[in-house]
Amino acid sequence: MKHRKTILSHTAVFIVGAALAVVGFRSNSSQPQTGNHDDAGLATGRRPGTPAGLSESRRLLRSSAQREGGAAGNSAGRPEGPTTERLTSIVRIGDPLERQLALMDLLDRLGPGEFAAVAEQFRQMDHYSGSGGEFDLILRSWAKADPLEALEYTTKQLKSGSASAEVLAAWAGKDAAAAESWALANHTGDGPNPYLAAVIRGVAAYDIGHATRLLESLPPGGEQRDGVDSITRALLVQGGDAAMNFPSTIQDPKLRAGFVSAIAKRLTAKDPAQAGAWLASMSDANDQNQGARRVAEALAQQDPQVAADWLRKLQPEARAEAARGVIPKMSAGDITGTAQWVSTLAGIPNYDRVVEEFVWSCDNRAPEQSAAWIGGISDPQQQARLYHQMLGEWAKRDAPAVKTWVADNQVPESVARRFNH
Repeated sequence: MKHRKTILSHTAVFIVGAALAVVGFRSNSSQPQTGNHDDAGLATGRRPGTPAGLSESRRLLRSSAQREGGAAGNSAGRPEGPTTERLTSIVRIGDPLERQLALMDLLDRLGPGEFAAVAEQFRQMDHYSGSGGEFDLILRSWAKADPLEALEYTTKQLKSGSASAEVLAAWAGKDAAAAESWALANHTGDGPNPYLAAVIRGVAAYDIGHATRLLESLPPGGEQRDGVDSITRALLVQGGDAAMNFPSTIQDPKLRAGFVSAIAKRLTAKDPAQAGAWLASMSDANDQNQGARRVAEALAQQDPQVAADWLRKLQPEARAEAARGVIPKMSAGDITGTAQWVSTLAGIPNYDRVVEEFVWSCDNRAPEQSAAWIGGISDPQQQARLYHQMLGEWAKRDAPAVKTWVADNQVPESVARRFNH
């Protein structure tokens, strides 16, 4: 079963984070206050320890509920009335942050038996953009109150794997053993257990070791990749060093390679130089291969020569993938110089892939030179295939030029028959 991945904008991610922060605040504020009070907070009428932004958000909620929802607000700025009316008022709030704060306030006051009606009402209503993330908040709150009822709803009524995954992830964060037991008991068939990937997501934030053991029980595939992604995110929250040191603890080569790929992707987005140094420090060429092209592309965007120099630090078996990341940016500024550089790599493993990358990098701007390089492909089948593809594209733009080029150069018989007639 393939999980749907809800894609949130940067704004939506911030909003969800802010809403969850409010939940954490409410949980903390129920405990006795210790230490020195916030004098500034007392002076402004805030409860000691209350973030200034929260008071402002509640003031905005109050005005928004009165302005857009038409419902009366109490002293905390919460829409009042029966739950159905309050939810109707909340979805009419135009500002996403205000709307999610109000939704979290509503969810915080629901009893276990009220979530089903709220979830179903929310599904039937029209929404502003971002409602998928808000529905996930409902499911995750329901999971904390009554996970079995929430799963009954998502699996039997919604029949939604992604909704069930949200519930399981939230439940696993609270009670990993119970969520895992449910996932194992309710999986049917011989394929990989999609529920375990959701449990791993919930567990990873609290216990990476246990999350990893669950991951190792999954066969290669989409579920395992989802688990790798969840653990990688949790590792990076702990810090770059925790993430970079982690792959060496994984014994399975394919699983380790998956972690290297996922970590390299995120490290490269933040700091290509750091990602490059980490990848170059590895002794396993297969591990290096997982991130070589991505890192090389990022380094080449900054300086193609730096990327070319970095490539030499890799194991020979990983250099071809790195070169494929360097070539597009390098050739964009200097086709001839790039051709000379590609020549210096001759003899490395998978060199044919390097040549093919160069061919496609300049096929529109210098088709004669691009076609000439195809003769450097050592594999006859790959060479013939590339001739047909590259010359076919060139012929769409200038068929007479292709016919002339084929007549003047030695090419496979099938290529000559196709283009020289």
